[in-house]
Order: sequence, then structure tokens, then C-alpha cells
Amino acid sequence: MPISSEASRSFHRFLGLHAFLTGLFPFFIPVYLWRQGHDAGQISLFIAITGTGFVLSLVLWDRIRTRLPFHQLIALTFLVEILLLSAVFLEGENGFLLLFGLLNGAYNCFFWITQRALFLETLALGDTGRKVGNFQIFVMVMLKLGIFSGGLLLDVGGYPWLFLFSVLIAGSGLLSFQLRQVPQPAALQQMPPLSPRTVFGFRDSHGSRTVFLLDGPFLFLESYFWAITLFLLAHQSFWRLGLLVIVLGLIFSLLFWLIKNRIDHLPVQRVYRIAVGGYALSWLLRLLVDRPLATGWLFLLLVLITFATSFFRLAFNKRFFDIARQSGRHRYLLLKSYWSQAAIAVAFLGMALVSTGLAEGTRLLELGYLLAALAAPFYLLYRPPR
Repeated sequence: MPISSEASRSFHRFLGLHAFLTGLFPFFIPVYLWRQGHDAGQISLFIAITGTGFVLSLVLWDRIRTRLPFHQLIALTFLVEILLLSAVFLEGENGFLLLFGLLNGAYNCFFWITQRALFLETLALGDTGRKVGNFQIFVMVMLKLGIFSGGLLLDVGGYPWLFLFSVLIAGSGLLSFQLRQVPQPAALQQMPPLSPRTVFGFRDSHGSRTVFLLDGPFLFLESYFWAITLFLLAHQSFWRLGLLVIVLGLIFSLLFWLIKNRIDHLPVQRVYRIAVGGYALSWLLRLLVDRPLATGWLFLLLVLITFATSFFRLAFNKRFFDIARQSGRHRYLLLKSYWSQAAIAVAFLGMALVSTGLAEGTRLLELGYLLAALAAPFYLLYRPPR
């Protein structure tokens, strides 16, 4: 059953605030670390710590969700983000990457798990593709507004001004959810915490576990590694990076709007296979962006990469939520997070170790893109629900 209209409004309020806050600074974390002198190997280590922090935080989240009112669980996401933002002032101190990575993992956990748990409750039979499409467009708009504001503040005012603005927004969000409480999804409240035996013993007929392991590292290749590549194209300017991402996002939205309302009526498996093929190609195209190309060709290349990636995410998320709806909803969501984040920790620890043998930091980015192109076809192992 879908949640009430009041809860649906609360979901969009929560999602809008956090998407905007994510654009203000968490989006810039990889390029901020790069600007501060951390190379790709150190950033890979940071990602591995982030994955570890996510898993540890998920164990905690899974146990407190049945004990705390849902508005307090939401409030915790804002508090964790304020802690994450505060930790940036420790940059240069011993143990900074460890603390910052663990807090980043905690922030990702509390935000994404809470948000997806609420989103699952809004789904009705037969409209998953449309709902996922609307969801992605809404996130994109709010995220891009945050990115524009964050890039401008970082380049013009510096981090202290961005910190004050972010804390003001987060504090306002925290207060708003304390004043207007959110009903907790009944299915989430009634479900017992997952045991280690349940997590390690998870298997199904859809090939979910294999794809969960695969998907985790891809999420950070798409976000952190790709953000660094775009940052270098933007001559290491936060504002130019933000503007570039916004322009690509606007073009993507126009194309995406034409697809999202039709995806529920198209042949499911054919759409998914095309999306996976385009996704694999997008990783090969990423290897070309630092070549000496004319501006027009480079921009076309970036648009193709953005569209192929977003189309794949629409098809993949539709399949994920279709299966989740038939496979215990919230249980499936938590299992995905455990396996994907564990894979992130292991894969990027390996990348950090490999980086010690590479002469240039950007070589690690290229290696990541090449491995992604080779691994992307394995998404075809994800079988649709019957």
C-alpha cells in the first residue's frame, strides 16, 4: 500500500533538502580532497573507509530504526551531515582521512537508507519506471541547485562560508522534521534486524548478490572518479565544474523526460540489455575525454556519457525496485547495501594498493574506467522478476 499523502510530502521534503545539501559539499568531496593534494590512491583509500563506515553505520541503523520515532531517525541524518561538514576543518591532521571517511560512510548510510525506505512505500504496481524517473529528475534538479551554490561558495567565499550556509540549511531541516513528525512505514518497523547469518546466506533466483557486489564499486567510479575527471576538464575550478554538471544535467533532463513515462510499457529485458550495452560503452568513452578533441566533440562525448549512465541507472533501479517489491521490500534494500558497501571497501582498498605502482594519479582513473568497461556486461546476470 502506498503511504499517505502527508508522508509522501514528507518524503519529498526530506529528499529535496538532502539532495540540495549533498550538492553543496558532499558532491565536491573527491575534488576538494584532490585540490588539497590527496592523490587518486589516497582518495581510493578514503572510499574504502567510506564503505566500511557505511556497513558499520548500517548495523546501527538497522537496530535503532525499531526503537526511535521516524522523525528522530531523520533528524540523525542531518546531525551526521553536520559532523561530516565539521570534520573538514581537521584536514591536514593525523587520522583525518580515517575520521572523514567513517563519517562520510555514516552520512551516506543514514541518508540513502532512510530515503530509499520511504521511496519503497510510494511505489504502486505497474508504475515503477515512471516513479523512479520522477524520483531521479527531482533529485537531479535539487542536486544541481546545490552544486551551483556550492561551487560558487567554494570558489568565491571559501569553505567557512559554505560550512555556515550548509549548517543553516541542515539545522532548518532538522527543526522542520521535529515540528512535523513523519509516520514510520509499518513494514519497516515490524521487520526484525538482519542477522549476520541472513546477510551472508543471502541468495535468490535473480542473481542479486553477484550484481550487488558488482554495483557497489561502480557507484563510486561514477561519482568520485568521474567528478575528478570533470574537475580536471574544468581547470580545477569548483564553479566551472558545477556549471558543467548543470549544463549536462539540463540536456539529460530533456532526453530523460521523453523516456521515463514510456519505460513501463517497453519490453523489459530488451530495454535492460540496451541500457547495459550503453553503460559499458560509456566507460570506454570516458577514456577519451582527456584526448585533444575539439570543444564540440568533447561536449557531445560528455552528453553521451551522461545519457548512457542515467539511462542505465533508470533501467537498473526499475529492476531493483520491481524485485524489491516482491522480495521483502526493506529486507532486500538492506541486503543490497551490505553487499555493495562491502564490495566498495574491498575493491577500493585494492585500487589504493595498485596506485603505489603507478607514476601518475590520473592513470588510476583510466585503469578504473577500463576495468568498469570490462565488468559492466556482468549486469546482464541480474534477472527480472517473473
